[in-house]
Amino acid sequence: MRKTIAVLLLLILGISSLGATMSMVSAQESTEPVNPLIRVRWLRFRARVNAYGDAPYHGSLVMNAKTVSVPTVWQRQWASVRAVWSNEQRPFASETKPVGEFTYTHYAANLLRLVALKLSREEVKLNLEGVWNVNEVKITYQFDAEGVLLKSVREVAPIVTRARGQLQILDDWKEFKLEIEGVPVLKGVGFTMITTRAMINPFSYQAGATTTLQDLTQIARVFRAMPGFGNYVPELDYNMDSKIDTADLTTVAANM
Repeated sequence: MRKTIAVLLLLILGISSLGATMSMVSAQESTEPVNPLIRVRWLRFRARVNAYGDAPYHGSLVMNAKTVSVPTVWQRQWASVRAVWSNEQRPFASETKPVGEFTYTHYAANLLRLVALKLSREEVKLNLEGVWNVNEVKITYQFDAEGVLLKSVREVAPIVTRARGQLQILDDWKEFKLEIEGVPVLKGVGFTMITTRAMINPFSYQAGATTTLQDLTQIARVFRAMPGFGNYVPELDYNMDSKIDTADLTTVAANM
């Protein structure tokens, strides 16, 4: 494992200078206006999914957001939200080597466009309205007799496309509810809430202003992981292609 991490980190030395298609669009806004009336807040919210409609599900949701108030009018808002969830048991979460063919189906939601973002001191701490895509993703894996992955086939079926919906964070940042037109309500429990005036780069797992060697190491540790694997971290799958690979490593390197 250490050798793999070392090789991957050496590879990114060349990658980092080339940039990436997913590099942070708002990175050019790192210098904020010097005005005491302008208040900047960066937020990161992480949560575990526990229900999809009336059925129990497992998964995760992560939100990154930026708001600027002048002093009561919210403007220059920015947000990204991604969620992945399933009700299937992870077939590769144990020490047993997988042999043969397996399938794993999950759902993925992605915020396409932010419409409105409002913070409050009431029960609903945050209300985020936007336009969303929700897909059903089925992955078929084939392993040889030694448990080596031979190939994987990914099938994506759109559930809703460009649908209106809202994310609400409630109960002192401890719960969330994601309602998107055309699909059941997704619910879960928050476990991390960061709010700060310092910039949070969405590609920094450590919630830093820029990505660091620690963020690269985090990806290297789960390199080649996919949904259904016990070490798959959806938050690190930045291009949402159901695998943590060189594209995600490049994205992090481009934001250093």
